[in-house]
Amino acid sequence: MGLDKKEIDLVILGILMGAPLHGYMIKQAIETSYGDRYFKLSNSALYPTLAKLQKEGYIEGKREMQEAVPDKKVYHITDAGKKRVVELAATPIEPSTSPGLTDFYYKIHAVHFGFLTKEERLRVTKPLYEDARLELKDALAKREKLNADMKGYGQMLESNPQFKEQYGHYIVRMTRFPKFVLDAGIGELENKVKFYEQVMEME
Repeated sequence: MGLDKKEIDLVILGILMGAPLHGYMIKQAIETSYGDRYFKLSNSALYPTLAKLQKEGYIEGKREMQEAVPDKKVYHITDAGKKRVVELAATPIEPSTSPGLTDFYYKIHAVHFGFLTKEERLRVTKPLYEDARLELKDALAKREKLNADMKGYGQMLESNPQFKEQYGHYIVRMTRFPKFVLDAGIGELENKVKFYEQVMEME
């Protein structure tokens, strides 16, 4: 699973905001910061991207002399590159159909929020926050209906001993895990909504 080219640009430029680095160090810094679940950046992708960013004027590669080993090219972010970090981090995120990828995109943006104004940060975060709130509302309604259904099943079983003996165990098994999974999902959504709220409130 790969990232959009703009997200790759943001990650590389964001890494270089900290310090000038050569290609191998950039790759190591990315792996340390982001892992490789969604972000697997091979040398065949990294170096063409660095060349593109240099051509666009966002970074500058400078050769550094070394004794007994080949010279290495160290990349420095330019003033235009710093502005590009802000521009990319402030760009609203297009929802992805791949599970978990929208959240990962958002976190790539969010780690650069220290360079944005609060208004820019809100512009990126609020649409995802509203979607999460709506999803949570729907999940809570599903749980309320499931609880009502389970109560109805319980009353039906108690009023019909023969039916309870024949189907009671099956009904319990049929409803227990859906509720458990739904409750877990609600907890995740509640945490997501809280996370977005905290990001928006931070100064």
